[in-house]
Amino acid sequence: MRVESDRGEWRVVVHLDSDVEEASYAYDLVQSGRLQVEADNLPLPFRGQFLFKLPERARLMPIQVGRFEASAREILAGEAGLKLVITCPRGEPELLTELERALRDVPPASVEELEADSSGRLDEFARIRSMSFAQRVIYATRAGQSGRTVLLQQPSPLLLLYLCKNPLVTLPEIIHIAKLPSIDALVAEYIARMLRANPEWALSDELKLALVSNAKTPAGTALALLTYVSTRGLRRLCKRGELRGTIRQAAIKLLTERRD
Repeated sequence: MRVESDRGEWRVVVHLDSDVEEASYAYDLVQSGRLQVEADNLPLPFRGQFLFKLPERARLMPIQVGRFEASAREILAGEAGLKLVITCPRGEPELLTELERALRDVPPASVEELEADSSGRLDEFARIRSMSFAQRVIYATRAGQSGRTVLLQQPSPLLLLYLCKNPLVTLPEIIHIAKLPSIDALVAEYIARMLRANPEWALSDELKLALVSNAKTPAGTALALLTYVSTRGLRRLCKRGELRGTIRQAAIKLLTERRD
């Protein structure tokens, strides 16, 4: 993480390596008491208007957080990741310095509180059940096999989204998530985007079929994925009774064109 202030624009920019680091950073800000949110709530994706507590000042200060993902040009230049642009009402020069320091020097609660239990005395299900929802979201990004198995049983779209971002997640787990009726459009869009970027996922007809047939996948995304489904997969898709009419018609049309 890199934090820098821009006095000309009166803002602080936080550079993060990934969505996973963003989740931990937001959690640390909330747990430190600097970022004011509703109880057990995590502002993810991290953007919007908030109240912020500067350690040096008694009164809360309003801030605006903008979130920007790396462009294709930045990724090619080796600058992948995302940045948070944080602004506050203009004031004396010391105000921006204090904001920059408060955003940089955040106690790492997400590391201390969610460190894996090495004693083995507490089983995974009990550990996760004892966590707050915010802790479960952060834990989802780093959980091992047993932890992911427990978390997959919890129908929260935000939790499932950050399970997808876990670097240890497997293709069968992603397919399982893509089939769940409890996902939302954000989860479906994320999986579809990663499918295009991950060669292993891109080769999986099962994953494409799961996304295309899930009613939570936006119609435009489902139709775009449909063209990459194999002929055999299209036949399987057309036999599904719960398939949306527009998807079924498009699948039948594709099958007809491939016969010709």
